[in-house]
Amino acid sequence: MTEASPEKRARALLKYKPVCLCHTIRYPAVKAAIEQGARTVGEVARATGCTTGDCHGERCVPVIEALLREGVEGR
Repeated sequence: MTEASPEKRARALLKYKPVCLCHTIRYPAVKAAIEQGARTVGEVARATGCTTGDCHGERCVPVIEALLREGVEGR
């Protein structure tokens, strides 16, 4: 059995990583919103509920902005 590269392991773990800690909204939900046409933080927020927690997006907005810039790998 061959071992996966560190990059491949990191990508596999993304599905478990919360983007929004307040509501435990994970990467796949944000990725899906972007793949379905969300192009701004506001559009991602409306589609997922991100930015609506106690921190008002302080933690998740930078992550969402980075994902929007990257265009979410694999799209």
